[in-house]
Amino acid sequence: MKWSVKHSRITLEVICLLYIILFAYAAVSKLLDFESFRIQLAQSPLLTAHADWVAWTVPLSELIVAGMLFVPRLRFWGLCSAFFLMVMFTTYIVIILNFTDFIPCSCGGVLEDLGWTEHLVFNLLFVLLALIGILLLNPQVSNGRNQNQRQNNPSSPKKLTGKLLVIMGALALGSMALVTGLFLWSEDIVHHRNNFTRRYPHHPIKRTHELDLGFNSYYLAGAGQGRIFLANPTSPLHIVTSDTTLRDTLHFQMNIPHENIGFRSIKTIVHPPYFYFMDGTVPIIFRGSTDTWTANPILRGEAYFSLAVPLSPNTFAIRARSTQNNENELGLVRLGDSIPLSLKPDLLQKQVDGVFDTDGALLHDPVSNLVVYVHYYHNKIILADTLLQRTRYGRTIDTISFPQIKVATLQKGNQRKMAAPPLIVNKRAAVSNGLLFVQGNLLGRNESEFMWKRASVIDVYDLMDQSYVLSFYVHHIRKEPLKDFLVADGNFIGIFDQTLVTYKLQGPPFDNIRANAQNDTLAIMQD
Repeated sequence: MKWSVKHSRITLEVICLLYIILFAYAAVSKLLDFESFRIQLAQSPLLTAHADWVAWTVPLSELIVAGMLFVPRLRFWGLCSAFFLMVMFTTYIVIILNFTDFIPCSCGGVLEDLGWTEHLVFNLLFVLLALIGILLLNPQVSNGRNQNQRQNNPSSPKKLTGKLLVIMGALALGSMALVTGLFLWSEDIVHHRNNFTRRYPHHPIKRTHELDLGFNSYYLAGAGQGRIFLANPTSPLHIVTSDTTLRDTLHFQMNIPHENIGFRSIKTIVHPPYFYFMDGTVPIIFRGSTDTWTANPILRGEAYFSLAVPLSPNTFAIRARSTQNNENELGLVRLGDSIPLSLKPDLLQKQVDGVFDTDGALLHDPVSNLVVYVHYYHNKIILADTLLQRTRYGRTIDTISFPQIKVATLQKGNQRKMAAPPLIVNKRAAVSNGLLFVQGNLLGRNESEFMWKRASVIDVYDLMDQSYVLSFYVHHIRKEPLKDFLVADGNFIGIFDQTLVTYKLQGPPFDNIRANAQNDTLAIMQD
């Protein structure tokens, strides 16, 4: 009996000592590198939205529990608290491994060299140690009762053990429910009510190929059918095509009947098997085949426009100036109609001047069949059907809802100009397979300024449910930032100064959302 009690006390001391070392070291490691720890939590798929307060709560809780285990009187509650924390950490790992789209980096400190599965085994071992320690305290707790009570109630240790097991079960269920609730709450906030916290999965894109274009004036005119198309404003009739491996590169000269046309702002858009050569200041649109690169005018003089995107070979979404108030409006041009131009004055909503404040990127996604307009100077996104009748309004994850711009009107010619450099929120945008890709221009919460100086940030949104999905870095190439991009056939294609680079989009987030978008589109077509 004496031997058993003695060794039980030694075992209890060892368990408490192990927990003290574990929690003290883990807490101090987190606090010494607090900023990195907070950023790690912000990138966790469970705690993205709660990183700020969880970053303080976890190490402080670990220090408090370690202190409680030092004091013999508080060891029972200390071990209960340790059990609660370790079940929480274990539940966290189980959810990470089984219920999230990506697995983040493992934590640092004492477990820096362990993977997530090893973390799980380690945590389960300490959960068991905490449970053993609590049960070993059972006789010591009962020894605190007076002798008469033990004689009158000889079965009290067994009853106390049963009560302890019930308490442990309640603590385990409570800790699991707490972590699960935080996970569901965080997911809802991040995807639908984001407070400007980006989520960066590991390696969502992989750099595959690179091509030196020789000049820095190229822009991406389009992609499709395994080809990438580039145009050049300094040589508007010249077109360059390449396969996605960037090995098979061809140069063509477009045949455009351009005599006596005063072009001022030419834009080439390629949607195989067609290409479009347009200038909204004339205004004129040519359409031709990518087989011959010969085009003929299909629209001339009906509508001036600043942006145009083909929805079909004979239909275009455009942005034009209203003749009534000289403000931007979205509209449609439908060839063959008696009145080809129809403007929708209510889609772009004036906040400052109706011109600069509504500036943005006009896009069309064939998969979701949506016309998408992304504002440059605030966080609003417009989603509309191809008739511009059914519209929805979304937003990017930044918090700028009002354009931070200053506009001045010149007396000469009544022209409007930017009176100060504007705050750009969304720099560029592209759509593909039901996803919207936006190049963000503002630093989010819990982000590294070091990375922002060395890479561009792309935020990805699901057009079907207007939710934020993830973000990824596109690193500068030879210190040159991303200046143009598009997404096609599962590839992210970017231009850096005079370098063309392709990346492969990879991982469950892209695969799952792409499949969902295609299924939703099939359902819409069947309806």
